Amino acid sequence: MPAFLSLVWLVALAVPGITALGRFAPWLTPLERTAHGAVLGIVVGTLALVPLATLAGGLSIALVLGVGVVSLVIGLAIALLPRDRPATRSGGRTSGGSGRGLMDLLAAVDPRGFVGRLDPWGSALFAGLAIRWWYLWSGALESLPDGLWAGHEYIWSDWPTHLGIVTRFAWGDNFPPVNTLYAGAPLSYHYLSDLTPAAFVTLGMDPIAALPLHSLVLSLVAALSLWAFIRRLGIATSIATLGTFLFLFGAGLAWIATAGVVDAKHDLFGVLFGPTADPYPEQAVAALHIRFFNPYLAFLMSQRAYLYGLPLAMLMLTILVSAERRRSIQRFVLAGVVGGLLPLAHLPTLLAMAMTVPFLAIFLARRPWEDPLHRIPWVGWITFGLVWVGVATPQLLTQLGGGAGALAAFRFQLGWVAAPDEWWWFWLKNLGLFIPLAIIGFLTRRVLPPRSFRLVLALMPIFVIANVAVFQPWDWDNHKILVYWFLGVTVIVAALVVRVWRRHRSLAVRFLLVLAVGSMTLSPILENLDQLEGHMRYRMIDAEQEQVAADVRAVSGPHDLIVTGMQANDPVMMLSGRQVLMGYWGQLWVSGIPYAERQAEIGQIYKLTPEGEALIRGYGVDFVVIGPQELDPNGLAADQAAYAARFPVAARTEHYTVYDVRSLSAGDGPTTDGPVAAGLSAR
Repeated sequence: MPAFLSLVWLVALAVPGITALGRFAPWLTPLERTAHGAVLGIVVGTLALVPLATLAGGLSIALVLGVGVVSLVIGLAIALLPRDRPATRSGGRTSGGSGRGLMDLLAAVDPRGFVGRLDPWGSALFAGLAIRWWYLWSGALESLPDGLWAGHEYIWSDWPTHLGIVTRFAWGDNFPPVNTLYAGAPLSYHYLSDLTPAAFVTLGMDPIAALPLHSLVLSLVAALSLWAFIRRLGIATSIATLGTFLFLFGAGLAWIATAGVVDAKHDLFGVLFGPTADPYPEQAVAALHIRFFNPYLAFLMSQRAYLYGLPLAMLMLTILVSAERRRSIQRFVLAGVVGGLLPLAHLPTLLAMAMTVPFLAIFLARRPWEDPLHRIPWVGWITFGLVWVGVATPQLLTQLGGGAGALAAFRFQLGWVAAPDEWWWFWLKNLGLFIPLAIIGFLTRRVLPPRSFRLVLALMPIFVIANVAVFQPWDWDNHKILVYWFLGVTVIVAALVVRVWRRHRSLAVRFLLVLAVGSMTLSPILENLDQLEGHMRYRMIDAEQEQVAADVRAVSGPHDLIVTGMQANDPVMMLSGRQVLMGYWGQLWVSGIPYAERQAEIGQIYKLTPEGEALIRGYGVDFVVIGPQELDPNGLAADQAAYAARFPVAARTEHYTVYDVRSLSAGDGPTTDGPVAAGLSAR
């Protein structure tokens, strides 16, 4: 019942987005209005939870259901209100008029009216995606007798942070949002894709089930959104189907590593399916210096915020192309509103679009160099920019706390992460035939309609910028914006392959095209096979650690502050819903948060030195968790005896003890300026 209620609530949030596009962008196809609009509505509805939950003191069932009901009413009202202009007739059918958005909404559950708009290959692709992703997400997180298991390495590494954000929203009243890994700092993260499943948890779902369910549904919606976007660019449905397939299953030449294993063992079946099968040998792939990964597995699946950012970006670009063509201020404004939702939806998408839009404004105009003042609709673009900035800025200010965040690490780094390889060789083996086919596609006349070609061309500068400058502490994070360059590449490659297929009926030519597509998708297919066979399952935490998280939640209050180990998969941070003084340093580093001083302070707290006692008082720490990692003499070297002598035990398992240290900080306020005071003020 909680899962069903959560899905109904998600649909209710989607309704106003679908009907709003039906009213304000009726020129979009029903598929575009439904796929793009569903994400638009979910993002806006989830965003509304932030101020409402802040005023209400946290999420509650009444608040979550209330937002769903209001969203549904608003959506139906938009659909049923009469339009300002009269309807027009085309081909014997009425377009426009009231109920346009409602018809799009009904089309979403009508197979002939919705899926029937896909070609047979497109329908087959989405049927396959539904089956594949059902198996993927059904085993993404599993709580077994020996602990919590992740169904893929990327989920094991990335989802502890997401679980921590979800449980803090649902069980820790984290409003206004504070960084879950660093008490006192703003939540400088695109957290809306975690706030939505947090609402699922409020409605009764377990977070271990809420995140996979949300990812499954939004993956399918994002794939439909992707298909609709490429369909608009490429005109032919076959281009949309192939482009979607290439984006969701495309990557470089990592399959060469598998070929090497097959050659060494002389056993193709055994390597792929045998008892010791290893279809995707990760160490061999790493040895090849393959650093550009499949967008779905590396980003939509693991980092999740792309599930919101990608559809919003495609909707914004679609509206901008139409706005420029029609020179419509209203459409420029609509594009600005959509783009303005990106900061809390997905920051890398915001950065990628900021790189793309200036080139798009120039490239969309025909021969802008002849008369740039008149050929480029400057009023429209300026209006778009003002609306975009106006909607986005308040979110950025609350998100980054007025600072630059991870962008403060901006620096020039020629070649990105190509070293020690030569730049050209790095990209050839990381993208295989995508590179030469994309070059041929750009040089081929009329492989795409002119405006579509120019939009794809506007995405290409991202590649140049990402190979010259680094925007975050970890240079590999440039990959996050390169996803949008790769999207443009897949569109142009799909258009070229379809064109050659149609013009050449030779079996030899078509066989070569099949081989080319196979070489560009074989690596992720092997990685999917590896995951399906269970070789990428990793235990996130053991059963005792799950119990520790449950115990901490039971003995503490939503606003209590916990000191726990700073491991990547810390159970208290992940599953208790409580604020930790400091979490995993690696995640703080990539977020641009200076953590070294507090990391040293955590060490003093665990040793219970006089300085550590002062820090407990100053921060107002409520509980300290000591387990094997904290006791490690080569690590934090916690003084268990000192804690046992001074503080009562709040909870205990075989290897973990939770100490209640509130007696030390009771009645004390901030004792120093700087980070200690900041930590307290956040509470």
